[in-house]
Amino acid sequence: MDATVDGMAAAIRDGGTLPKMPAGLSLDDAYALQKQVVAAVSGGAVAGLKAGMTAAAGQKAFGLTHPLIGSLYESGRLSPGARFPSAPGVSLECEIGIVVDGNGAPRSAGPVIEVPRMAFAADEDRNGANLTACNIAADRYIVGEQRPLRDSYGDIQITLTRDGEEVCSAPASDALGGPQAALAWMLNEARERGLEVEEGMLLITGACGGIHPAEPGHYVADYGDFGTIEFTVT
Repeated sequence: MDATVDGMAAAIRDGGTLPKMPAGLSLDDAYALQKQVVAAVSGGAVAGLKAGMTAAAGQKAFGLTHPLIGSLYESGRLSPGARFPSAPGVSLECEIGIVVDGNGAPRSAGPVIEVPRMAFAADEDRNGANLTACNIAADRYIVGEQRPLRDSYGDIQITLTRDGEEVCSAPASDALGGPQAALAWMLNEARERGLEVEEGMLLITGACGGIHPAEPGHYVADYGDFGTIEFTVT
């Protein structure tokens, strides 16, 4: 299994294709493998956690009945105005990110664009356990301005446009019922899976409006009075 971990970590770091995945991984085995992969990629520089597969359609496509949890690499953090190339498997997700204290209590929240990259070597590798093992395709993420916590995020409508054309529009409640409910699920799941929550970590709470290929263009993610993130895919 060490060779598999090394191969997966190298593919994630270098933007390559994942090695052939082990057959018949259980979800528990996959989470154990995920921890090894994250350590190998990050060298211990973990910036936070991410919720994945929060939509029923995505879960069904990967043979799941529940969301997944993974880690964010500190090396993957980007700022608004970022430019990065389009590539096979690279996608965009509009999310809300919450910064927490060491006990998991929320301190602030803001818009985040996740830029995951799914790079399985074969279609038969595309299942929930393998997705868990590769850290739910975690790669890069663009972090917008953090703002004071709100009592409710139910009035936030998130709209993503590319060169002025709408890509998606969805309420902030689209992922796991909204940021507060998503955070509660993530903290519980982190405890279940032995993932540490530390002071200042960023927890991104799931895709609002689906997952979209990162096609070339200038993007604006408009979260209304919650803020905006602009970026360019080349």
